[in-house]
Amino acid sequence: MDAIIPNRAYNDKFRTRIREGNWYLLSDFKVVLSTRILRYSKHPYEIEFTCKTSIDRVSSRSRWNFFNDYDFTRINSAKAEDKDFVVDAIGVIHSVEPVGILPWVPRRGECDFESRYITFTIKDTLGKFMKCVALGKAGEDFLLQWEKRISRVEYSYEKIIASLRFWRISEYEGKPCLLTEVGCSKTFIDPNYPDFDNNHYISAFSICEEDELNEEVVEANF
Repeated sequence: MDAIIPNRAYNDKFRTRIREGNWYLLSDFKVVLSTRILRYSKHPYEIEFTCKTSIDRVSSRSRWNFFNDYDFTRINSAKAEDKDFVVDAIGVIHSVEPVGILPWVPRRGECDFESRYITFTIKDTLGKFMKCVALGKAGEDFLLQWEKRISRVEYSYEKIIASLRFWRISEYEGKPCLLTEVGCSKTFIDPNYPDFDNNHYISAFSICEEDELNEEVVEANF
């Protein structure tokens, strides 16, 4: 559910800084029908802060991360309304393309990396591929994680998982893709979550690859 925080004076209990992953108690806010063109949640309503709204830090209510990974088939057949909100996705990194440069001139105060983008492809446990395009800072963050991961001494070309959070369904070169959204999209390489088992996912992925190989062998024999 989206939350709107107008630039105004708030009461003493209003926190000006909140940290992702922490739990907070909101009080005295409005719930209104969302009419904004740019949205992040598919929920029809949104939270609107008032001058009386307070934010209090509370202890964690759950260990889960509440990821809702979208099926690649669903992304490929997305309707226009599916592109109005951001989604999560997960897969094994299949390929990473060289850094691209957008034909864009940075304005005063902006950094050169805002014109850079990284394109990579992930593959799910059903053998489906998805192109991902990370722009600006999101691209830099992905590249740093990727290079750090493959530069490890113990790296031996094993499968690497990429978990995408809050990406928007879009198009790249005329085909469906996942595109970063400014200010919210994140990528986690080889995520370590209480509610996600990396080894189990890799095992499921390996079984999928074995099935694909067996199908290729059968087709070659006919």
